[in-house]
Amino acid sequence: MPWISGETMALTVRIRRIGVDELEIVRELALIIWPKCYRNIIGPDRVDAMLAVLYATDNLEREMLDQGHVFWIVRVGGMDVGYASAYTDGGRLWLKKLYVRDEFRGLGLGKTLIETALDHFTAEELALYVNKDNTPAINYYLRSGFQVEAEVPVQMGPYEFTDYIMQKALKN
Repeated sequence: MPWISGETMALTVRIRRIGVDELEIVRELALIIWPKCYRNIIGPDRVDAMLAVLYATDNLEREMLDQGHVFWIVRVGGMDVGYASAYTDGGRLWLKKLYVRDEFRGLGLGKTLIETALDHFTAEELALYVNKDNTPAINYYLRSGFQVEAEVPVQMGPYEFTDYIMQKALKN
């Protein structure tokens, strides 16, 4: 079991793959994380509308059962603080979701979630979509070795956005 050391105490970090019956945990975390993450990027009205659709448990279940997405939850101490999902398409591993609560960022949890996905799947490269205005996430991915591959339009319900596809080659 990995440990993350703080100034005053060590915290137990546990990442586990979840099943369909636990997708509500992902939805609940999204309701906490998304408003803080996207309020200034896409606006609070859009955040609420998108959360209602993207994180409806039936949509998450469809991603898992019909599209082959695997979901993980990261727990620090006794609290669920983040989640990730990924799937493969051809030789590419797509990181679909990667979110950690604000107060737990900077502890290496995002990196550990990515490594968990990489350990689970076999792929030649890792790719993801990120909103072009999400500077903190873009900077994190750049520091993690990703490069911007393309700028693409994205339609989510009635909303149009511009995302970057970011990717990095994986070592075999």
